[in-house]
Amino acid sequence: MLILSDDFTRMQNYESYTKTSSEQKQMKYKLLSIVESAFGDSYARLKPETRDAIDMICFLATEKGFVYAKDSYFAKEHNISTRTIRRVMKTLEDASKIVKAHRSSSKHNGRGAAVYFFVDHPCFTHWQQYFGFDVQADVQAENAEIPCESKREETKKVSTYYLPNNYIKDHFMYKTIPFIKGVPKLINQTFKDLFKDSLKDLYLRVRIAAQKVCQSVSITLSKKDIHSIAYESIHTLFTYTKTRSMSFEEQCKLVYRIALNKFNGFVQSEDKKDEEESVVAPPRKIVRKEMLPDWFQAQQEKEKTTESQESVSVATEEEEMAKMKAILAHYA
Repeated sequence: MLILSDDFTRMQNYESYTKTSSEQKQMKYKLLSIVESAFGDSYARLKPETRDAIDMICFLATEKGFVYAKDSYFAKEHNISTRTIRRVMKTLEDASKIVKAHRSSSKHNGRGAAVYFFVDHPCFTHWQQYFGFDVQADVQAENAEIPCESKREETKKVSTYYLPNNYIKDHFMYKTIPFIKGVPKLINQTFKDLFKDSLKDLYLRVRIAAQKVCQSVSITLSKKDIHSIAYESIHTLFTYTKTRSMSFEEQCKLVYRIALNKFNGFVQSEDKKDEEESVVAPPRKIVRKEMLPDWFQAQQEKEKTTESQESVSVATEEEEMAKMKAILAHYA
């Protein structure tokens, strides 16, 4: 079947079935479980790159029930061959899980890139009526039993595979990365759900404050001290934002000032500790207790005796002078 340009434009403008990331995630799991059932036991033997490509195909089909990216696009994104992508889609087509159509080519009157419609997607009923797809009777009956409101149904939990780093960065799977790169583990676990991608910029402001303090006082802070003050600063910011709405720029400025004050206080406390530790105790008088020879001890005793005699003689002379002065004063 050939899809004309006007029809393809209407397809792109059609309202998405999934409104939130949670609904999108549930629909992806549902389509992925259908693909696994189509492959059976052979699905576990597929290469990880092939399973990642299938995961990406199911994700792109969650909103409107079809995928129109070229086979070469999936092959390039996951480092596999286009033949592998075509073999995967052929398996799903033979199992009546998808319907294949082609866009009209802009360069000639022939067929262009393929468009794959998932039969088990709630939007397939609309595309079947619009394009008049000829689907097998058993597939139609199975599709009719699927209610449109499937949000309350318990979906089968299927392990998803990490997409490559060069994957599309504007979908919700990219935003649910376990940890934000460049941010310590403890800060990630505590604040990543609160500040999301902004957490990396907030932590960067703390590092800038630490660098400024280190340059001003010519010291080096340990990684443990920086992480501890960063945690305290971001926690203080979170407490402040609960009572007042702030823009992202205001949050960055505030966390920088908080961290700067905390670093300065930490450095001052460390300086006081260093000053207290650097106080020099008065030197002790060393008393030598080793044995001295007899002649040396006799000489020391002689010197002490001479000194005491001299001091006594000096004292007697001073007493006599004082008496003479008193007598003269009396006669005067």
